[in-house]
Amino acid sequence: MRTFRLIGMTLLMVILAVNFTACSDEEEEQTIIEQANLIGKWQSTWEKIHKVENGKEVVTSDEAYTNALLEFKADGTCIESRVEGGYTETSRWSLKDNKLTLSYSDGYSDVLTINELTATKLVLAFEDWDNLDDGSEELDDITTTTYKKID
Repeated sequence: MRTFRLIGMTLLMVILAVNFTACSDEEEEQTIIEQANLIGKWQSTWEKIHKVENGKEVVTSDEAYTNALLEFKADGTCIESRVEGGYTETSRWSLKDNKLTLSYSDGYSDVLTINELTATKLVLAFEDWDNLDDGSEELDDITTTTYKKID
């Protein structure tokens, strides 16, 4: 009888151990983008630029940057400007999952990745791809800009 109890307790401990190791405490985080949070005026606060060289990330710039302004309107327009003035461009914006597309009147579009979006903070990443002679593309650099909502 004592042997069955020992076997039963050992089996219970093994099952519990497997159960606890099979389930991770960390759930995969998925960035949920609330389109309503995007509407408003944003000012840049920080910019990081990094290149990929020989498969490794090399940071070329990581500093405060407060000159860029973006204003996303509910009608689908976006006004890009600078705090110091001298530049204004209007585009159309669209959002699908965490991809923000800015479409310009000349037919050109930028696709940015929204890394974070809250009611007061926006983090955008822009990948700059170079066209190679063989027709393929190569990632040149990634610019990640953090914004704060100002209006």
